[in-house]
Amino acid sequence: METNKYKLALLFIIAVLVSDLSQAEQSSRKKGYDIALAVDNRNAGFQDSVAKLSMILENSQGRKTVRELEIKVLENIRNGDKSLIKFNFPADIKGTSLLTHPFKNQADGQWLFLPAVNRTKRISSRNKSGAFMGSEFSFEDMTNKNIEDYTYNYISTEACFDYEAKTTAVQCDIIERYPIDKHSGYSKQIMWVDQLDKKIYKIEYYDRKNVLLKVFKAHNFVLYKNRYWRANKVVMHNVQTNKVTSLEYKSIKFTIGLNDRDFHRSALRD
Repeated sequence: METNKYKLALLFIIAVLVSDLSQAEQSSRKKGYDIALAVDNRNAGFQDSVAKLSMILENSQGRKTVRELEIKVLENIRNGDKSLIKFNFPADIKGTSLLTHPFKNQADGQWLFLPAVNRTKRISSRNKSGAFMGSEFSFEDMTNKNIEDYTYNYISTEACFDYEAKTTAVQCDIIERYPIDKHSGYSKQIMWVDQLDKKIYKIEYYDRKNVLLKVFKAHNFVLYKNRYWRANKVVMHNVQTNKVTSLEYKSIKFTIGLNDRDFHRSALRD
């Protein structure tokens, strides 16, 4: 009789522990999702933007190559923001363009125009983990992803490091997100999100073997139109090859009247 009582008590304790663990996991998933949703909402309503940037490629020996490009973005609440990237310098890649149409619950559309061969090719889902124009950003990184493209977990809260001032700045929530797309080049990403303004200070990218691959850091944030924070410089460091790609903003304008025609495939050749 005593043995049966002991077994029942043990089963009860195990059931309570399993229930508590399940509730903790659900709470973590909901909090992670809510933080990601807040980031998404903080950026809503910008309509469109156009920015001029320098892309600096640095190899493992520190040798640098500079490119100039322009990025146009059209807000698209239904399916995800469309973007068009066009290189203007140097001469051998001038006119090279990348058009991206994100879609919810299906593969994104991505097309690359190469003026040297006068050819437009579609980037397949299986190839989106490839390097974009030899940089440390992949084609996947150049897509404005939808919140539904990931599942989330809240990890913890800690002070964020301000890479410009080289000091801790604000409190950040740390969340991890797991891509839904089975062709993603990443097993997971870990993000540091400013609690107050929802600025993303840092992202760690883990490869398909769940090993740290790249670290993204944002520098020198500027507030536009009293609502939209943009980092004037972002850096992607491949910790496995020690190569670095930086994107430095020269200018950015909002609400200039872009529309769907500016993001048609014909715009790749304009």
